[in-house]
Amino acid sequence: MAELSPSSSVRVSARRILVLDLLAGYVDALGFVYLGGLFASAMTGNTTHLAAALVGGIWPHAFMLLGILGTFFVVAMLATLARLRWQAAIGIACVGVLLGATQIAMLTPWHRTLALVLLPALMAVQGETIARFSGTAIQTIVITSNLLKCASALATSLAARWPGSTVKPPAPGAALLPGLSWLGFAAGALCGTLAMAWHVPLPFIWPLPLLVLLYLDIARAEAHNTPP
Repeated sequence: MAELSPSSSVRVSARRILVLDLLAGYVDALGFVYLGGLFASAMTGNTTHLAAALVGGIWPHAFMLLGILGTFFVVAMLATLARLRWQAAIGIACVGVLLGATQIAMLTPWHRTLALVLLPALMAVQGETIARFSGTAIQTIVITSNLLKCASALATSLAARWPGSTVKPPAPGAALLPGLSWLGFAAGALCGTLAMAWHVPLPFIWPLPLLVLLYLDIARAEAHNTPP
């Protein structure tokens, strides 16, 4: 199996993380509006909403949240099976298909109901398609853990520089990649918010060119047996 040099691997991972997190932030911002304040990717927030709905006896809201959580879980399982069987490029292609399907759904009278299924499914596929970059587990659809990873890597790097320290420095990209993930997600969320504020037509179609480039990148790497 062909391997990238550490510096090349970090550069490749950085551009892929940036694309994926731009998409995740963008879709999550759109989804927050279309789902009425719920999240397409942050199941932690949705679980908190679910607990509040159950305690408050708001049963329609609770059932809707259970549907989102269930959809996310089942599709994540199917996406993992697809990745293990057909590799990651297929997952990227499925994300593109789901983006197109979501945009079509937005033009129908059932757009809200369809969004409750399509948006969490889209994020689940992305999250399970590629979750390791340069040997580090980095989830591109939720960023809390990435902030912790970045902070931990920076602290470890500082500790390793202390005189007489036996702490090993972090691996290349250990701070850069999760930090870039946060920046990409924030930039994507900003773009999604602006798209809604400016009433951009067909907002779910705009990320497709980036996804096409990412698909070609991943497919080429897999054709050469290089880990994505």
